[in-house]
Amino acid sequence: MKSKLILGLALVLSGGLVGCSTAIESPRQYLVSYDPSERSDILSYSKPSSESLRQIKVERVSLTKEQLHTLNALPKSKTENGMRWLVEEKPDTMRDGPWNTRLYIFERDDTNHCVRVELIDHASYEVKYNWLNEKMLFVSVPWGRIAWTDFVLNTETLRFAYIEDGRLDQVLDSQEK
Repeated sequence: MKSKLILGLALVLSGGLVGCSTAIESPRQYLVSYDPSERSDILSYSKPSSESLRQIKVERVSLTKEQLHTLNALPKSKTENGMRWLVEEKPDTMRDGPWNTRLYIFERDDTNHCVRVELIDHASYEVKYNWLNEKMLFVSVPWGRIAWTDFVLNTETLRFAYIEDGRLDQVLDSQEK
């Protein structure tokens, strides 16, 4: 009798845990207002869309001598201790899109191979990035005026430590027509 009761409770508990683990995570929203007399905005973060994930490609590549020569002429963004650095190949936003940005991440000991992060068909706004430490890189990719994807890439494993889509929407004032 006691074992049947324990088995029944275990089934109920495991069903509850499965239900909780498969729940759809709703986006987190924040009310943003810098001045109480101005209209507030809603800042939200959510799981990255499949479209955002398709527009971010990360891969290890070998470069030709011509590519290395071209990339060596670009400004370098180094980590604090200089173990890694990146160069950014920016799109010409004076021409019609699509605009693609490529970040090439090099290691101090091997400059013939690198990690290429390709950001495909983003908005004409600047792609922002910042080294967090010797291997973690934060990147913010604008998809439009109010939408972007933020991610932290582990440049050793090529895995995302963090990735979310962000959005900034205006709150419509009920008194406005």
